[in-house]
Amino acid sequence: MSVSSIVKFRMNNDRSAAEALERAMYGVAQNNKSVLQDVKSGVERASWYSSCLFDKYAGECAILKEEDKRFLKNIFEIYKRQDIIRDMMKMYFNEELKNISNSQIQYLDMVLTKKIADYYGGKATKIAIANSLSIVIVNSFNFKAEVMTQLNNYALLIVTVASLYGKVQVAALAARNLKIISPALYTVLYNNNMEMLYFLVSERINKALIKSMGLRGEDRIVSIIKNLT
Repeated sequence: MSVSSIVKFRMNNDRSAAEALERAMYGVAQNNKSVLQDVKSGVERASWYSSCLFDKYAGECAILKEEDKRFLKNIFEIYKRQDIIRDMMKMYFNEELKNISNSQIQYLDMVLTKKIADYYGGKATKIAIANSLSIVIVNSFNFKAEVMTQLNNYALLIVTVASLYGKVQVAALAARNLKIISPALYTVLYNNNMEMLYFLVSERINKALIKSMGLRGEDRIVSIIKNLT
């Protein structure tokens, strides 16, 4: 089962409000921990809304309201796409490959074939390489485990107003951080209604970026792939 299928399954399985409330109140420790964390983050976000009482914070207030709307819009995007996680990774690799010249594509393809397990060579374009790399990543055990961890810690289920704000808070902070470290990727995801879902893959990508700092060209791509898988 693909990572995106798991995300959809989890959301569909949690649609009953009665079941959700029962899990929140009587569920196992992990579920209770998740709900409590959601509520804690939600209370923090709700406190930020106090800025709406003051005209000088109108800008901050507008940002909060926009993020709330974007979160719900992003959730609907999960159902519109066949594999939203793979699409996110494909967009990410497209951004990384922009730094590789067209004349280096064949050499990069050869290097990836030799150094990355499950990567099949013969790709002549950046789009083809990005597509192939996205498949390698979403099918890797470690990447799937990371996404599942995020799902368990920040389930997309809406139980209360506080837990809703908690989910938006986690998503918003990850999106804001992405806007700082990679404005180009943030813009691409935003234009595709996916930036508020970045938190599902942010831990893995952020670690890969940190460990690949200072590297260039094919060395950077190979390092990122190895740290993602």
